[in-house]
Amino acid sequence: MKTVILFGVGAMGGRLLRVLENDYPGIEIVAAVDNDAAKTGKTLAEVTGFARFGGVKIAADLDSALAGLAAKPDVLVHMTESKPHLIKEQLLAALNAGLNVVSAAESMFYPGLRYAEFTAELDAAAKANGVSITGTGINPGFSYDVLPLILARGTSAVTHVEIYRCIDVTGTGPGDIEHVGYGLTPEEFNKRIEDGRVEGHMGAPESLTRLADYLNLEIDEITEAWDLETADFDVDSGDPTLGILPPGRVIGITQRARALCKGQEVMRTSLAMYYQPEKFNLVEEDRIEIEGAMPVKMSIKPAMQSLFGAANIVANTIVPVADAAPGLLSPLDLPTGGTERAASRYVVDKSRTAKPGYLPVTRKG
Repeated sequence: MKTVILFGVGAMGGRLLRVLENDYPGIEIVAAVDNDAAKTGKTLAEVTGFARFGGVKIAADLDSALAGLAAKPDVLVHMTESKPHLIKEQLLAALNAGLNVVSAAESMFYPGLRYAEFTAELDAAAKANGVSITGTGINPGFSYDVLPLILARGTSAVTHVEIYRCIDVTGTGPGDIEHVGYGLTPEEFNKRIEDGRVEGHMGAPESLTRLADYLNLEIDEITEAWDLETADFDVDSGDPTLGILPPGRVIGITQRARALCKGQEVMRTSLAMYYQPEKFNLVEEDRIEIEGAMPVKMSIKPAMQSLFGAANIVANTIVPVADAAPGLLSPLDLPTGGTERAASRYVVDKSRTAKPGYLPVTRKG
């Protein structure tokens, strides 16, 4: 059994509880933290509606949550913001409390690429306290990196990778809204792109560089571009803080990234993130095409869901991180098969006779 403390009980936290309610009998939520005064003191069931672990009360801060426990939890699941300067102290506090950490922050997938000092501090704190930390989700953490690398294991001499993803982001929480730019006017959106306040999907360069590392691809620059979409009708964001967006506001973004070598494209990604994409004749889909000795093409329809998909990936990472060596880890270093969700394994049932075409099995343990 692995014990867990939730740090952040928002849109992502609620979906994680849904995952754990359906699966993972070996994981137990023992505490929760959220700085929203409207949630403090309430139970997880009152805030999220899910019954499993529903009696756990939400504390206002980590120290208060830990003070109410008889034993230190194995893992803290971090689900608040994405930008390093907003999450640094939260993560360091968890590590210094001796907690292993799984973060859903996009910047935590491969922070060493752009945030060297931030990375060094986290790695040093984790090792000093004998715990591990990683960042993962559906993207980055699966659709743009883990999944393409799994597919690429079936070919060689890779020369080009293309990844396309179209998702419905209805219900995305405030942490994502702020850095993606939903609800802004086009003028404000473009202004914030220019000054860096809006980044859209935070992680395409990290995923592309990791793909290049693993596939031995030469690249020397990565470019990104953003196309926005507005509607001439009201669009429901699915988030109570943003509500119904009036005509003329940003309700969709297509973010394109290219990895180049001497001006020639080696990899490309395209991510369409829309509220109600079907109203804009878009089909939710994940598509990966790999050019190599044996071309590989894969399509998933509908696409792996954004928040719910991330919650599933995070849930699957809890046990491996708790069992990993101390330090900052890449999700690419964790077991490809993820966590065994059952508490037992199947074996041959010797009380019945096996024969050609028939194998009796039963659970053991």
